[in-house]
Amino acid sequence: MKNKWIAILLITVLAILPGIFMLMSVPKVEAQTASASMTTHSWQISFTKTLNESKITEDNVYVTNSKDQKVSATVTLGEDKKTMIVSDLAPGSYKLHVNKEAFVLGGPKTTSQVIAFTIIEKLEVVKSEKELQQYFEALLANSQKELNYEATAEIAKSEDKASADNSSTTNNQVEGVEEGDIVVVKDGFIYAVKDHGITVVDAKDPKNLKLATTIKLKESQYISKLALYDNLLIAIGDEYLEKVGTSMSTATLYDISNPKNPKLIREVGQEGYLQDIRITNDTLYLIGNMYPNYWMLREQKTPDLKPKTFDSVEGKEYKSLPLEKISILPNTMDGTYSLITAVDLKNGAKTTANTKGYLGGSSGLYMSENTLYLTTPIYDGNPVPAAGRVMDMIWMPRTTDTQVFKWNVDGTAMNFVGTTEVKGTVLNQYSMDEYEGNFRIVTTEGNAWDEKKISRNHLFIFDKNLQELGAVKDLAPGEKVYSARFMGEKAYVVTFKQVDPLFVIDVANPKKPTVLGELKIPGFSNYLHPLDDTHLIGIGYDTEQRYNEYSKRDFTVTTNMKMSLFDVSDFKNPKEQSTVKIGGKGSYSEIQYNSKALFRNKEYHYFGFPVVLYDAGKGDEIVYKGQGAQIYEITANKGIVLKGNIVYKSTGDQYESWEQRVQRVVYIDDALYTVANNEVKSYQLTDFKPLDTLTIK
Repeated sequence: MKNKWIAILLITVLAILPGIFMLMSVPKVEAQTASASMTTHSWQISFTKTLNESKITEDNVYVTNSKDQKVSATVTLGEDKKTMIVSDLAPGSYKLHVNKEAFVLGGPKTTSQVIAFTIIEKLEVVKSEKELQQYFEALLANSQKELNYEATAEIAKSEDKASADNSSTTNNQVEGVEEGDIVVVKDGFIYAVKDHGITVVDAKDPKNLKLATTIKLKESQYISKLALYDNLLIAIGDEYLEKVGTSMSTATLYDISNPKNPKLIREVGQEGYLQDIRITNDTLYLIGNMYPNYWMLREQKTPDLKPKTFDSVEGKEYKSLPLEKISILPNTMDGTYSLITAVDLKNGAKTTANTKGYLGGSSGLYMSENTLYLTTPIYDGNPVPAAGRVMDMIWMPRTTDTQVFKWNVDGTAMNFVGTTEVKGTVLNQYSMDEYEGNFRIVTTEGNAWDEKKISRNHLFIFDKNLQELGAVKDLAPGEKVYSARFMGEKAYVVTFKQVDPLFVIDVANPKKPTVLGELKIPGFSNYLHPLDDTHLIGIGYDTEQRYNEYSKRDFTVTTNMKMSLFDVSDFKNPKEQSTVKIGGKGSYSEIQYNSKALFRNKEYHYFGFPVVLYDAGKGDEIVYKGQGAQIYEITANKGIVLKGNIVYKSTGDQYESWEQRVQRVVYIDDALYTVANNEVKSYQLTDFKPLDTLTIK
């Protein structure tokens, strides 16, 4: 009996994970603040065993409140006969009681279930140290249950504006929202990340490149990207603090009014690891995740479970985030903080930074000028020990979905709006978009290689309150999304398994998005980039079909890189207007997984990227051919034309040199520059004639 009650208690704790469910609506007053958030007042749960519809009665299935009193609720059974939806409940804490008689198959392995859940009305602010500790103690109960063989439940787990000084800018997704990169350019100087420092190159005279200075950072500090704002150079990275025993995501700000003598003016940090940054409306947003050492609670210790922050404007000490700045995100209980630090960059960034912590981690983000969206996957359960599988495992969490959280941002003020869920997982930031206040997202549900339960792809559109307006579902069954791009009233989605279907979707009417056309070609595009309103550039791989003698099946392999120009002027009949093959088997470019590697010059209609070229050798071998960069002129009239083949051929090397591999291609006025870890090279922008080489030690 004791073990039975322990199991029920643990299930109660675990059920909080899928139980908190929230969708926001706004009252008649148009106020987009946390206090305006409302719930759908519903909750759902899935079981591994089929329920008997005729037995879903008030005697067998009912809901009690926090006082163990029966309450009125609507309980309905899903089409699969395993999913139960509980609705028409006011915000609060509840328990769902399901007697064993409600299941089709009885027997000793079928027991009655009591599952706790909560209907959340708004973002929950942590009120005390005790409440915060109780949150993490509940998580510990979850992890302990994983080891319990008598367990009865599984564990749930744009292009931007041209710069004023006619030089390269970062390839940002949204105009007016800076994302930063490992190389940035300003006033004839190139700033590049190198090891634990920043190399500053005077490139005003492309025929005489000079090392202006090197900004040395701490040995414990790793720089991942740079960003510019007026005369500020912002170095973003991670730093491990050995004395404190933790890592910090940092933003180090330099005054570069004199590029040859940058001056450190401020450092801001938040505990944990960097996810990404954005700069918009004169504000830097540092976004990351932090994992507290809550397992120390097992040893009866009382660790500080609050994230630490640092701001040199306030002093030299690391401070714990105040409780009033910590909240619990709806439908989350994974023990991870999402941290957002906002820094006002006006007037030399002298004002205090604002950091907020949200219990509930995130892995993806999209940001417009006034809105931040974070996403996190909702996994279908961790594996349990084999001995545990023979026990009574009736309850199981929902299939893998994605939860979306939304904030309205105004400078350093961040107001949580609400949350929603979508079926499937998100590929990257380009699968998300905001247009006229509506949020659009593309997902893949399932696994493209699962023949029993084939994958499906969806596009969802939500209003400013995260209520669903419309959707296109079950796109390209059996395939997965490889790239997506929203362009105003059109969405372009590439899926792949054996061929590359490019879908053109009309999203002008958010309540009724419609697939207009589809193009199937060999290969697939990893990245889509708009050329103009009716043309789209796709960069990815070519593929070919082969036959496996052992399995007696065809399979697909990648060959060379491929770039295509798609003509979508006739939306119902998209065409591959022009295409080029780049290198041979094994060739690759960073642009295929990092959009920041794309070089653009509007005046010459240039698009380019670093390349590492290989070709097929004997059998499955590949042979290294060279590395460098390639620049193409791409226009609607001429298609894709190779203009600059800046590739240094192999002289017998087996693999590319990491030190000499081109990381970025940039331009200043009429000169082009390739930036590698140990050298910067300059060329004429018109004919790509070499001008100078600067070796960086």
